[in-house]
Amino acid sequence: MKIAEDAVGIVKGEASVVGYDFSAHPDVNLQFGEFVVAQNRNGEWVIGTIRKLQNINWLLMSGKSTYQSLQLDLEQYGESIEDNEEVIASVRVLGKLKFNGEKIEVLPNRVPIPNGKTVYRLSDEVLKAIYNPGEGYIEVGTLLLRESVPIYLNVDELVSRHFAVLAVTGAGKSNTVAVMVSQIVEKLRGTVVVLDPHGDYVKLKLPNTGKKYVKIIEAKIRPEEMDSEELADLIEVAKNATIQREFLAKAWETVKHENPNLGGREIIEKLMETINDWIRNKEAQYWDEGKKGYFTEELKSDRIETLRGVVLRIRRFLRNYGSLLTSEDLISQIEPGKANIIDLGPLDEGQMKVVVGKLLQGIFEARVDYEKARKKLERIKEDLRESKAVKTSKLEEEIKELEEIMRSIENKSKALAEPILVVVEEAHIFAPQGEHNDAVRILSRIAREGRKFGVGLGIVSQRPNKLNEDVLSQTNTKIILRIVNPKDQDYVLKASEQLSSDLLADIASLGKGEAVIVGQAIALPTLVKIYNFKEKGGDYGGEDIGIVSRWRKRAEEEKREKEIQQVYEDEGIEYDL
Repeated sequence: MKIAEDAVGIVKGEASVVGYDFSAHPDVNLQFGEFVVAQNRNGEWVIGTIRKLQNINWLLMSGKSTYQSLQLDLEQYGESIEDNEEVIASVRVLGKLKFNGEKIEVLPNRVPIPNGKTVYRLSDEVLKAIYNPGEGYIEVGTLLLRESVPIYLNVDELVSRHFAVLAVTGAGKSNTVAVMVSQIVEKLRGTVVVLDPHGDYVKLKLPNTGKKYVKIIEAKIRPEEMDSEELADLIEVAKNATIQREFLAKAWETVKHENPNLGGREIIEKLMETINDWIRNKEAQYWDEGKKGYFTEELKSDRIETLRGVVLRIRRFLRNYGSLLTSEDLISQIEPGKANIIDLGPLDEGQMKVVVGKLLQGIFEARVDYEKARKKLERIKEDLRESKAVKTSKLEEEIKELEEIMRSIENKSKALAEPILVVVEEAHIFAPQGEHNDAVRILSRIAREGRKFGVGLGIVSQRPNKLNEDVLSQTNTKIILRIVNPKDQDYVLKASEQLSSDLLADIASLGKGEAVIVGQAIALPTLVKIYNFKEKGGDYGGEDIGIVSRWRKRAEEEKREKEIQQVYEDEGIEYDL
């Protein structure tokens, strides 16, 4: 295997096991981020990336020169000026190469590179071997400076240990997610759920299969699953409105007790009917689930006004969002082997949090129950095969119960019988820093424990410093596109063990669709040009509104109307705009 290409320089100055400088060959064009290779004192090949390039002219040293003196030097030295130009490159060592058949590992380097050693451009062949795809890898782009070298991510690591896609608006987050989701679904037939607050993926079409493996699910609200606090949040009863929340809880518990088979819009209408009955009768007759009995409370005028406020909020909620109420389980619509897009667009942020909290809790709990039952059943059957256990009636009953748990979950949604990846767009909405809603709690739990139960998490955000630190820090692979806000940069660095400060410096200068990828899903941290999803034949929504084109379209329509009006006026015919 060819390791080195053309010689690019000679090592000089201080060198350590983590870095060195070299004087660049005058005829070689070097770029920031380029991969180079040189031999250490043990003769081992050590690779690194260029992290700094300096151009120095030894005749025109800045310490001795003013503008006038520089002019005199240029006249005096003439063409010999160029002979004194030097480019000094600083290299960050990535490790030494260990050859393993067609693959190459990069191990820690323990020996410095001596002065005088030749530095070479690393061959494409070696880079392809380092970023070599294995079983269960997806291709997301190419090396930024080597378009011939494709970049692959290990999906087992990507999903089980979670990932984050972070960038400013317009840097290519949605494109990156679309590329990853399409590869996971089309190549590996994995199951993906995308929580889509702004309709970025409602038009999703995969490059090779179109809409065959895409399921758009409208995020409707199933109120009967909610407790009174969740319902209060949904209809926007203020947190400090304790009396309203207290009576709402009493009415909700009563309605659910008396109408166990009611759901969707009907149960909310029944709730409003019950509270109106209380107002009309000036007493509240409610069911107490804890005490298993009915109680009656006389309502004074101030309490009646409080209840009228609750009814007003319910009525307004039904007017604005009644069409989104359903008795159908959202989870049951998730299909295995597809990109399941949960369209949250019709909801406001508060309602999104309630719905997402419930959805994720349902997914996670089902996966926990399924995996626990599956593992226990396998253990029992293995013990029986190895004659470690006697098949008693009690054991048979336990096997039957475990199989019933698994069958029940499979009947609810076959997608929950296997690992699942949840991608949370605009994750700072659902897991904001300093907030402790249900969505935050379940996202934190998935981030910590999801790996054990086959629930992967991908978080996508344009405001990293607004994200819950516990959630972000648990994502072990980070795909970081352009970030310019210093607070966001510092927050990402703090939450990323694998991200060094010199790589962080790259992030602000990245172009659209360019990313720094670090973490366990990639062989080495690197700069990547993410594939253009639409150029690959795919499609999705989420484009910016064409502001100027919209204005021009309206202005052209106005102009045409005026021209038509003028024609009518010239003919003496009245024209009604």
